[in-house]
Amino acid sequence: MFVIFSHLLLTPIDAKDFDDAISFRKIKDDLYEIGVHIADVSHYVEADNPLDKAAYQKATSVYLPDRVNPMLPEHISNVLCSLRPNEDKLTFSVIFEINLKAEVKHYWIGKTIIHSNRRFTYEDAQEIIESKSGDLSEEILLLNELAQKMRKKRFNKGAINFSSQEVRFKLDEKGDPVGIMIKESKEAHQLIEEFMLLANRYVAEHVSKIKVKGKPLPFPYRIHDTPDEEKLLPFVAFAKKFGHKFDVSSPEAIAASFNQLLKDAHGKPEQHVLEQLGIRTMAKAKYTIENVGHYGLGFEHYCHFTSPIRRYPDVMVHRILQDILEDKVSIDKKLDEKCKHCSERGKGSNGFRENCQ
Repeated sequence: MFVIFSHLLLTPIDAKDFDDAISFRKIKDDLYEIGVHIADVSHYVEADNPLDKAAYQKATSVYLPDRVNPMLPEHISNVLCSLRPNEDKLTFSVIFEINLKAEVKHYWIGKTIIHSNRRFTYEDAQEIIESKSGDLSEEILLLNELAQKMRKKRFNKGAINFSSQEVRFKLDEKGDPVGIMIKESKEAHQLIEEFMLLANRYVAEHVSKIKVKGKPLPFPYRIHDTPDEEKLLPFVAFAKKFGHKFDVSSPEAIAASFNQLLKDAHGKPEQHVLEQLGIRTMAKAKYTIENVGHYGLGFEHYCHFTSPIRRYPDVMVHRILQDILEDKVSIDKKLDEKCKHCSERGKGSNGFRENCQ
């Protein structure tokens, strides 16, 4: 188990449960050690105990305009497992060695103890990115540079840019809605997103290589199938009314057309309706032991590893990884049933992008 002290936390301004943190260390001029550290919920929530059974039944936290219905008790979510700054915390980590081309040269997966020394809100980090100055600006700017390179590579390889706007309600002291706020995805959000996607992908790839009696180890992959033609064609016809063309000759052509549409529609009156309808056209992502890849992200292997405080499948992933580390891998015959349960419980609970990723 490693003990790691230097960390950055980037979180929403009103967040109380911190799932993830990033560590940064320069190895040499063109090589950096970047760690993605995730709260080790499975250390505290043992399999099949009453707490675990209650979390499984919920399968996810549900976010409402003025509150959260948490998957786990508040003391576990917000105190015990939350990666709060200036406290020692147990984590499951993926530590990468990455060069300036945003290429992963080496990675390590294992248990760690971290001591985060700085929390940034997304707004704090965005101000540093835009002004190019501030506390730990060198580290944040380099992380952002690498994240933008990874993001560009994803889209070049066929990932779809699910960048629809999210709406938040302003509530008065009685909890009544008095206005709305538009949540924009800026570079600070994208910085965290890219490193979380990287960790999720590498964990899934790592486990996909594990064999039990010559067969792949059953694992809760997060998959996203290709679009259904019956849903796609009406959307193509609708987009055509606004002058947007679609090539539906192959899944790759569809993804490229979708990204071109999002680019061409940006800033136009039809932008948001096309984004929302386009996402509804896509297949819903789900958990399954049958890995068919993730079409929307353009990944051959993908799972949910980075949010065990609010998603039960991430807890299942952590437990399987722990078994692999301890060389005591066993097959859970009910894993597919658990995947279906978590997919059903997660539908619509956390917005469009969550259901497509």
